Amino acid sequence: MRASTFLSTAVIGNLFCVVAYAAPVADTKHAAEKRHSPSPRKSIKAAQSRPEVIRVAAESVAGGRMVPQNGTKSRSEITQAYIAKQAPTPNVFKLLGNLPGANVASADPFGMVSGNMTIRGMNSDQIGFTVEGAPLNDIGSYMAFPTEWVDSENLNEVTMQQGSANLDSPVIGASGGIVTMNLIDPSHKMGATIAGSFGSYNTHREYVRLQSGDIGNTGMRAFVAWSHLEEPHFRGAGDDHKQHVDAKLVKDWTNGSRSTVAVTFDDSMKVAYLNPSLSAWQKYGRGANYTEAFSPTDTKYWKLHQSPYRVLILSAPQNIVVNEKLGFDFTPYFYWNSGTIASASLLSENSIYSGTQKYSIDLNGNGTTTDKVMMYTPFGTPYVYRPGLVSKVHYTVGRHTLVFGYWFDWSRQRMVNPYSTVGENGGPANVWGYLGNVKLSDGTRLASYDNLTITRVNTLFFGDTFNALHNRLCVEAGIKESMVTRIGYNYLPGAQYRTSMNAAVATPNLGARYRIDSHNQVFADVATNFRTPTLNALYNTYSASTGKVATLANPSQKTEYSISEELGYRYQGDVLNGSITFFNYNFTNRQVSTQVTINNAQITQNINAGGQTSRGVDVELGLRPWHHLRPYVSAEYLHATIDNNYQVGSDYLRTAGKTAVRSPNVQASVGLDYDDGTYFAGFAVKYVGRQFSTFMNDQAMPGYVNADMNFGYRAPKIFHTHPEIRLNLMNVGNNKYLSGVAGVAASSRASQGVYGSTIAAQGSPTYYVAGSFAALVTAKIDL
Repeated sequence: MRASTFLSTAVIGNLFCVVAYAAPVADTKHAAEKRHSPSPRKSIKAAQSRPEVIRVAAESVAGGRMVPQNGTKSRSEITQAYIAKQAPTPNVFKLLGNLPGANVASADPFGMVSGNMTIRGMNSDQIGFTVEGAPLNDIGSYMAFPTEWVDSENLNEVTMQQGSANLDSPVIGASGGIVTMNLIDPSHKMGATIAGSFGSYNTHREYVRLQSGDIGNTGMRAFVAWSHLEEPHFRGAGDDHKQHVDAKLVKDWTNGSRSTVAVTFDDSMKVAYLNPSLSAWQKYGRGANYTEAFSPTDTKYWKLHQSPYRVLILSAPQNIVVNEKLGFDFTPYFYWNSGTIASASLLSENSIYSGTQKYSIDLNGNGTTTDKVMMYTPFGTPYVYRPGLVSKVHYTVGRHTLVFGYWFDWSRQRMVNPYSTVGENGGPANVWGYLGNVKLSDGTRLASYDNLTITRVNTLFFGDTFNALHNRLCVEAGIKESMVTRIGYNYLPGAQYRTSMNAAVATPNLGARYRIDSHNQVFADVATNFRTPTLNALYNTYSASTGKVATLANPSQKTEYSISEELGYRYQGDVLNGSITFFNYNFTNRQVSTQVTINNAQITQNINAGGQTSRGVDVELGLRPWHHLRPYVSAEYLHATIDNNYQVGSDYLRTAGKTAVRSPNVQASVGLDYDDGTYFAGFAVKYVGRQFSTFMNDQAMPGYVNADMNFGYRAPKIFHTHPEIRLNLMNVGNNKYLSGVAGVAASSRASQGVYGSTIAAQGSPTYYVAGSFAALVTAKIDL
């Protein structure tokens, strides 16, 4: 009901624009210039002063891995020219994996599992993600789930801004940068694309996209795309599958205004891969996983770790040009999801806990309460409702373009960990976990986690862009004031019923770019960022079998704050494009995400790691076509250190000066693309250095090398169709390696504290296991 109401509102908004402007259809070239301009649309005059960006596969820099940049911040971008040659299954993380600073931990061959990504050592939950202006990070945990977003065929471009988010970005936890995605525009011509893929492990995928073309005389056009993917597991039992829909409706206007409605829906079922400890990996290798044979007492049986998820994302960007000086931008959006992180627990019938309350219940119905019974105990999210609006006005006066805006975001997030029965075949009675629940005598559902979180975000921002010396000099300055309120209701017995936290943070920023000549430019920026604690800080979690606190609430946890500086140089020539960026970060109250096991489910929590300093350099080089070849190179050196000792009880671990977790000192990528219009091929090789997984640096995962390849052929036109076939090879050489740190710990061994006491090991880190070698053949026809 809420989703349909929002969509109706968006469509009515578009019709309002039709009545208000009463203008004919926009010129396509003019609209494209505005869409690809490096800064937000200000006016017709501003848009016309920028050079047109033409993205043709045959002319693209480094095969679509690079786009000329003119901003004041470090920025990398991939285009459809690159995306179209990759396997259609990878998520956005893997598509970005070769860009400077991006460290991607894959967890399966084809990208059905989200895995993880860091940028300059900052985890994915510290990176903002948006599609068509709508925020995608989970509002409660900031976690990113890229497998639920956009199908790669429907992506026009993906931009990764390594240093910080933009002034108008609708994110509150993006201290590590932002990734923005835009869908392809609908074609002016009616048509269709049909594709099918088949590959290793009997993986198969079907895809259809329909283009409406121009719809009568309305000036509108649209596309809708559907896909289905099934991917059996490359290690252990299980089968992941999903259905996905993307759609977009566009209306352009002759005065430069533009109206859009974009929709994404994903319905998936995934069986979890176990993220092993280092010792388990060394002993079992890829065999370290959930068990395949059912036992009535085995909580790690794979059928008890099936996780369904559904996501709906609606966005309706409205860009309104009033005249050459004045314009308005409005982006209403709505995000909804529902899903489960599956798990199971072995419970004693005479000692079952909900919160701190102990119960004695006959779970298996045999008339006694003396048995141990395995129950399905998933961490479920029955719903997340998240409407929001980003609005801004921009006005050009002389050499200044002023922008003033307001972002409002409201969410209602329900989370519950109920108890339900396990069937005779070892699977749950219902994978969502909301049916067959154990009820108390008063009808109350028995649960070990049961809460509701309401989050409100109010953000005001103001900025000024100053251009001088015939646009050779550009200076940007702005400030954002963000007010975040979380209210939590804990429905467990013995727990505090209502808690809250508030944060109000001002984040100024300043940047400049100077164009020395048509090929050379320098840029610099200083930005501040913040990250409020996740909703987990509001609640105690309890063991279902002992009633003891598993993790403590900490509503007074401090907000992370950081200052970042960048200094860079770009060369954009007729053949070579390149950039080098030096960066420095200083964090206070650094929040590090980790995975903890609660009732046998892998749950994300956060650790306050104190201060941190990160500095390094990013390099990116790419060539325009030379004998149909387009090489690409990127590299990063990173030196990230912890500034404080880490408190454990009344003593401290000696962590000051240690290397930060998930921060490899060196990573580098080399790629080559060949495309003569008929035949195309390419490869990419990525090296990532050693990564520590504990604050004490007493455990680390080794560095690794991964290589991917692609080959393709575009057939001549046949009966008004354009056939294409391509082969994608992932992890060529079948390298067996750990691809990233999943769960971190303060220490993995006992050590002596600052005050002389012996501090026991604080946990056992876990790791993502990289996918094996896999091949995927895709046949596509454009009609």
